[in-house]
Amino acid sequence: MNIETYTPRVLDTSALVHDPKSLLSYSEDIYVCLTVLEELDNLKERVDKSVSADARVVIRMLEDIINGHSAEEMEKGIDLPAPEIGTRGKLFVSIDTNVELDDALKHGIGSDADNRIINFAISLQKKLHQKVCIVSRDINMRLKARTMGVQSEDVKVDNSIADVDLLYTGVEEFQGDLFDKLTGDNDFKLSGETYRFDRRLFNENCQPRMYWYDEAGHIGKILEVTEEHVFTELLLRKQGSVWGITPKNARQAVALEQLTNDDYDLNIILGPAGSGKTFLAVAAALHQVLETKKYKKIVVVRSRDFMDDDPGFLPGDLKEKSMPLMAGVTDALISMHSDDSDTENTYATIEHIIEKASIEFTSMAYFRGRSLDDAFLIIDESQNMTKAQMKGMLSRGGRNCRTVVLGNLSQIDDKFITPASSGAAAAVNTYKNFERGSVLIFDEVERSPLAQFTEQNF
Repeated sequence: MNIETYTPRVLDTSALVHDPKSLLSYSEDIYVCLTVLEELDNLKERVDKSVSADARVVIRMLEDIINGHSAEEMEKGIDLPAPEIGTRGKLFVSIDTNVELDDALKHGIGSDADNRIINFAISLQKKLHQKVCIVSRDINMRLKARTMGVQSEDVKVDNSIADVDLLYTGVEEFQGDLFDKLTGDNDFKLSGETYRFDRRLFNENCQPRMYWYDEAGHIGKILEVTEEHVFTELLLRKQGSVWGITPKNARQAVALEQLTNDDYDLNIILGPAGSGKTFLAVAAALHQVLETKKYKKIVVVRSRDFMDDDPGFLPGDLKEKSMPLMAGVTDALISMHSDDSDTENTYATIEHIIEKASIEFTSMAYFRGRSLDDAFLIIDESQNMTKAQMKGMLSRGGRNCRTVVLGNLSQIDDKFITPASSGAAAAVNTYKNFERGSVLIFDEVERSPLAQFTEQNF
């Protein structure tokens, strides 16, 4: 069915339970009525644990969005988190139980809840003076809605929400050569490699410590933003390698600059699997521990695993118990130092590096009360952390400690954490204003074509 360019969506219960991300999957306004909230409340107590868990996820995600807003504000619409490129509408939470039932639905033999949701859509069309569309997994409800003159559709098949859709990305991309956009005497080189650009060239999220790059290969770091101008310095066009690693794209170049810049105590790097987050963080860590000697050790922690549970009776000491959970880091080490002709020599090299760089693989369960000095701390899989857990980990840094937070919001494994409530998302929103912190969100995958396709389509 061909839906008009702008058509507000009315989400029914089945759509939300099937995929809570439906709340963030449209550029149009989204409507959720009281009947749907009542159905969600009933579903959370279902004997079927899968259905009840899904209902709780939806309720929690709704709460994350509407938290702090009054009933009047919910009725008028709450701005949904929008990507830096593109738009997203508002979320309206409306009361439908006081709307008089349409004559054609009064004596219906179907579900009362379905009839009320369809009736709400009919009344909304009259109120807005335009067509609306019901989104439902229930084919009978979709057919009934169309019979009543309301458009309907199934939940989107490709309904993935990426980190770049939800958060401040820390970087802006320009088509062509940014310097071609300079006009007149108002845009000029001030001193050294510092330039002044018209503020209107940059997006509304532009702020100090944000980076930019263009198709001509220029990469810059924003130093100051005024109402009229953006002051930026240029980075080297050909950035040197870090621990033998050369960036494969502009965002990787930005990441390596951030990870090795002494101005930062905190680096938050999110993005799809295969974008190089862990690989680059490990390379930067080895460089600063073994080459520049800025730090004395590397501490690697993976969120969620053992966070609330003791490692139990797995064989070996804590390091041996934790090693299987740190495969992403050890895989990165192997990839950096692999010798195709001698696998045994490769593993010997990795063991030597782990010992020489004092790499500690540990569990978050043992971090309470610790304070790390002279350390490069890597927190992996941070998308599964709650806000409280993230706060606890980010307060572990002592003297001369750099903390690197890595994660991917599209790979949340915990049913009680949503992209909106994840500690990783909270960290981005909080520390994007930290003067000694940097934020970067990747948008490219550098693994195989299969990994690229999977990240974008599955």
